[in-house]
Amino acid sequence: MTAGTGAWGHRGTGRLLARASVPLCLSALLLQCTDPRARPAPPSVQLYVPAGVAVHSPGTVGASVVIFDAQGVDSVHMTLKSALPDLQGDSLFLIPDTTDFTQSVLWTIPSGVPAGTRITLGAKAWDLLGFAGADSLVLTSQ
Repeated sequence: MTAGTGAWGHRGTGRLLARASVPLCLSALLLQCTDPRARPAPPSVQLYVPAGVAVHSPGTVGASVVIFDAQGVDSVHMTLKSALPDLQGDSLFLIPDTTDFTQSVLWTIPSGVPAGTRITLGAKAWDLLGFAGADSLVLTSQ
């Protein structure tokens, strides 16, 4: 063996191995960044009101909530809020052992609510990991 040739018998092998390892390291780093595994996230919450709904006093307003969470849905809090103390409401649903949930609620609108009153419908859901997701809609009385 001559000086500087190493165990492989020629000088360029060390550089060749170093050049080959750079693309391999970069490939490994890119694969770590694009790992397809699911990350915990808050529940998907969508609040729906039938198209063309009109809020009248006295009357009712209906809404539906659709919730999905891969870890499992724990509970849902639905609310109706306005500036009027007579026009408030809430419902809490505890949901055992499900990943998706759909619920409809019918709220009563008392008499004496003036036209133009803003009414906010809201839904907030929690999953089994403690993450929360929410949605809301604003309606106006006629």
